[in-house]
Amino acid sequence: MNTLMAYTRPDGRRGIRNLLAVVAATDAANPVARRLAAALPDCVAITPLYGRGQLGDDLALSVRTMIGLGSHPNVYATLVVSLERVAGTRVYEGIRAAGTPCEVMGIQEEGGTPALFRHGLALLEQWRAQAQDLRRTPARLAEFVIGLECGGSDTTSGLVANPAIGLVTDRIVDAGGTAIFSEPVECLGGEAALAARAASTAVRDRIDATIRKYEEIARRAGVDLNKTNPAPDNIRGGLTTIEEKSLGSICKTGSRRIEGVLSYGEAAPGPGLYLMDAPAPATENITALAAGGCHLILFATGVGNSIGNPVSPTVKLCGNDRTCRTFADHIDVDLSAVLLHGHSLEQAGKQVEEAMAEIINGRPTCCEILGETETAISRIGESV
Repeated sequence: MNTLMAYTRPDGRRGIRNLLAVVAATDAANPVARRLAAALPDCVAITPLYGRGQLGDDLALSVRTMIGLGSHPNVYATLVVSLERVAGTRVYEGIRAAGTPCEVMGIQEEGGTPALFRHGLALLEQWRAQAQDLRRTPARLAEFVIGLECGGSDTTSGLVANPAIGLVTDRIVDAGGTAIFSEPVECLGGEAALAARAASTAVRDRIDATIRKYEEIARRAGVDLNKTNPAPDNIRGGLTTIEEKSLGSICKTGSRRIEGVLSYGEAAPGPGLYLMDAPAPATENITALAAGGCHLILFATGVGNSIGNPVSPTVKLCGNDRTCRTFADHIDVDLSAVLLHGHSLEQAGKQVEEAMAEIINGRPTCCEILGETETAISRIGESV
């Protein structure tokens, strides 16, 4: 692998991007957050919906996720904006406590969005000048957290892209780094394969309970997941059963033991491989992975998926030759030579590893180039 180069944050964490972030703590501030982010290079908007009228655990999850995104190691500094300043205070305080430079502004206190835009832009320009003084320095693979995701899966996902990612996952863990996979519902039918790799009985039980939780959510809604999964795009891609889809999905986790189960958007407590409890839809899922501190996300797709995360570069890998041709603008790593030309999975894994190193060192992903990024925080309660 090429020498890895990264930025160093005040708390010692490493970052592979040097972004400014504008976090809308309430959805009424989303438009001005987007305008601010669009006004400067390397500035991203984090604009989830809601933010007002949320209560209890639902509010806590949203706040925790926004703090995780705003204090992400790829972010140099964050401006929190909200309708009224007090509504953004918890997010602001959490980001500051994590060591990331941060300020908060309210639309009401600033006298409207034009005034907030002027004042916010002046602050962001000041931060940008400071950020440009930072330089990358050599980094170790052990210093990085890598997210693992798949979406728009087909038969090639379980044969090529996910196994290739799995080889890289083992390499990351063996080097002392951290890898996080998610989508527990995508593990239905493959529970035994994960349970056998649990670091302890307690971890095994937590894995099983997390997977069953989503099965129960569906059951309460009158849905049998065995009849709705694989999804229509999976079926078009040749997947026939939930077990086939799940076993293919699990391939991206490699073969190392699973150290624990993380809550939605929770950072891993140490190195190794972890399962994160988060829903399967891609935007929600990669939001959770990014909030948990993933420096980048390796995202396998078969029939194609275009979405990425604003703060965590999302790397699209595909083993389907047709998709690599027709969806080329969205594919970062073309692994189709495995099935087309008989390349080995080891060769594919090397491709993934080399691309990952290039992206760590600053090569933009397709999602970054096209601006195909979004944030969606899961809801676990109703607004009042």
